[in-house]
Amino acid sequence: MNKVLYLGLALMSLLVLYSCSSDDSSSGPMPVADFTFTNDGSTFTFTNLSENGTEYRWDFGDLDFYSYDESPVHTYNIGGSLKVSLTVTNESGQEAYVVKTIEAPEIIIVNIEVDGDFEDWQDVDYAYESPSSTGSMQKIKIWTGGANVNVYLEGNDMMNMQLVDMFINSDGDTSTGFLHGEWPDGSGADWLFEGPLVSNGWGSFYDHIDPNGSWGWAALAGSGANIKVSSIVQVETGVKAVEFSIPKAVLGELGDTIGFAFTELTEGWALVANFPDSTAFVTVDL
Repeated sequence: MNKVLYLGLALMSLLVLYSCSSDDSSSGPMPVADFTFTNDGSTFTFTNLSENGTEYRWDFGDLDFYSYDESPVHTYNIGGSLKVSLTVTNESGQEAYVVKTIEAPEIIIVNIEVDGDFEDWQDVDYAYESPSSTGSMQKIKIWTGGANVNVYLEGNDMMNMQLVDMFINSDGDTSTGFLHGEWPDGSGADWLFEGPLVSNGWGSFYDHIDPNGSWGWAALAGSGANIKVSSIVQVETGVKAVEFSIPKAVLGELGDTIGFAFTELTEGWALVANFPDSTAFVTVDL
């Protein structure tokens, strides 16, 4: 009886050892979780460097959604330090996990209302500040988000905007359009607004039509009504400001950038000042 018992125990031990050996071989190599990332603004591209994985689960850290792609692309609607996690699973269901911190750019939400209250411009940086203290126009902000191009123009007590020639390079090409001698390094104006800026009177937009870059314009009938302008506001002693918006649709096909330059005149067409006081238009991205 003892011999039979010993033989049975020995066989059971062999079966257990075989079973364990079989389980170990079937589990395969353990997964290893790793990734890198690059970003273009708020859009991040995650590159999966994991090993021995068959399934992947990403948590982007913004309470938005998970992704099960191997190497996803995700655009953030919030900014700041965010923790991104990747869970890797192998064929046997074993998991590995890694967390990395990214820095998403701050999202600036700007809603410009042309009403003479300039508080909604506080998160927009100046596109140009004049080094001169003598010109009527001193500083400019340009916001191109949404359906309009919005402009905030700040000057001194001489800035009255009785008449304005406003030159606009809308296609981003400084070699086509009106080549203004005041801004020889970067003009190429495709559009001209001419008239009293603040009265919404007889002013009109003109389309440049001279292929040689000289003074040649075609008026767009009734187009002056498309520009929305605030009154000129005395924001502090010696400082005035005005804001206006132009629908992008008025400016036709746009390029990647838009540039502005201004000539301010009196109502008798006498020159007050040119702005900017540099050799190129003030240009921002669209």
